[in-house]
Amino acid sequence: MLAAPFAALAEATPGTAPPLRTLTFDVDVHVAAVRVAPGEGTTGAGRPAPLGQIVGPRPNGAAPPPATGALAAKGSIGVEVVGVTADARLVIDVAETAVKRTRAKVRIEVAPDGVVFYDPKDAENLTEEELALARWLARGFYGDHPTEPGTAWTVDQSANGYTDVEHYRVVARDAHHVTLEYSQEQKAAGNQLFAGSRGGSLVYDTALTVPVRATFQGESRRQIGAARETLRTSVTLTLTADSFAKRS
Repeated sequence: MLAAPFAALAEATPGTAPPLRTLTFDVDVHVAAVRVAPGEGTTGAGRPAPLGQIVGPRPNGAAPPPATGALAAKGSIGVEVVGVTADARLVIDVAETAVKRTRAKVRIEVAPDGVVFYDPKDAENLTEEELALARWLARGFYGDHPTEPGTAWTVDQSANGYTDVEHYRVVARDAHHVTLEYSQEQKAAGNQLFAGSRGGSLVYDTALTVPVRATFQGESRRQIGAARETLRTSVTLTLTADSFAKRS
């Protein structure tokens, strides 16, 4: 989920009109990083540090700040749906509030297929869990996929030498919810040498088109100069408030 040119964002300016929809998610995040350089021992084991950067290659090949040590944070993510573009993209404002992981509000667009667009200058203010959540909020995320257990599909957003593939499978359902298993593989070559994987589960409300709960664990490996860094994450997201639900 990389920064990309964005259309309506350049024209959309904050106004006084209330959001079309507001959502709040509790978030529980654990991050651990280990870095090994040639001829040196492991660094960062057990030392707390201000982690919280996005897992994945950076726009324009920029190297991320050093990430060593461990972080555990609990808080919330607020989402305001402020508009819908002519091509069915959602325009949302998203902000995370958690100890050692608080991020400023960022405006992004989410295409119907889950591609996320934002200004590259905002990359440092978007966390892995915010981007995952935005992807699941896409208007076409579930679409017309059947809800029968065993149904499976793949979302491939690979482009320009960057691999980004997700696999989903329905494992259970009730009247309005489906429970999905999912996995993701990401890979980049060249000066953004990176490989990551993620696995977890997602409960999705097909009536209100919103994720209700998600849990995932991920591991990424990134080359930073001569050093190799491994980053492990564990994230739980739980929907606690939805202005649409109040109206129903």
